[in-house]
Amino acid sequence: MQHTPQANLPQDNIIALAGARKEALQAMLDTLTKKLRKNTSGALRVQHHKKSFQYYIITTPGDTNGKYLPRKEIRKAGAIAQRDYNKGAAGVISKQIAALDRLLAEYRPNTLDETFTQLHPGRRALVTPVREPDADFIASWQHTPYTSKPFEINAPEYTTSTGVRVRSKSEVIIADALSRAGIPFHYEYPTSIKGWGTLYPDFTCLDIRTRKEIIWEHFGLMGDPDYTENAVQKIAHYATSGYTLGKNLIATFESATTPLSVKQVQQYIKTFFTE
Repeated sequence: MQHTPQANLPQDNIIALAGARKEALQAMLDTLTKKLRKNTSGALRVQHHKKSFQYYIITTPGDTNGKYLPRKEIRKAGAIAQRDYNKGAAGVISKQIAALDRLLAEYRPNTLDETFTQLHPGRRALVTPVREPDADFIASWQHTPYTSKPFEINAPEYTTSTGVRVRSKSEVIIADALSRAGIPFHYEYPTSIKGWGTLYPDFTCLDIRTRKEIIWEHFGLMGDPDYTENAVQKIAHYATSGYTLGKNLIATFESATTPLSVKQVQQYIKTFFTE
């Protein structure tokens, strides 16, 4: 059975995107501000001449013609043109930052959920919300019943901090890191993959911001040629079913000489679920 979250829900990562965009714009503005501190005086007049341009520098108030700049002094024209461009760009960026500040101050995505959750319980029982509140959606996703792949009788027992039995120490590392980050997951949830049949991905994670699932497979025996070939085929089959590395498929690897590290797992979580 393919597990699919509720469809056609808004991806409310606007605040994160707006915040990141503001930081980038602010960095640009800071750079331009430093450049504008340089003392570049005069104004520039440009005149089209045949198939080229002529440049004149104006330094006297009221002068509309300016002094002609020969080619050897073209750098003066460039400095003035760059200064004027920097001023214009800084003005536009300042307005964009102000617009983002207003958005970040006024946009409250949770108010849509609160419109429903703050209703009298009697009214709430009669109403179908336009969007299921996050807490209800996450709880419903987490409590979806499923049958995972059975363990062999003599298989070693590894248990996560939340009591989930997994198959390796590395899977304990991943599961505990996901739990600490507050990321809901199913362990070995049955998933239909084209050309393969039913697979049981190590972790099927829920990106709370987008309400979309991300599969996390850990390949722990990369020193074994047969295992490695199987891993490559599995990733290829995932791709045919819409699971793409770097988008909605995470793959971690280790061998006997290169074990999985907690730091590596934390970086994957930061990249896929918080940035």
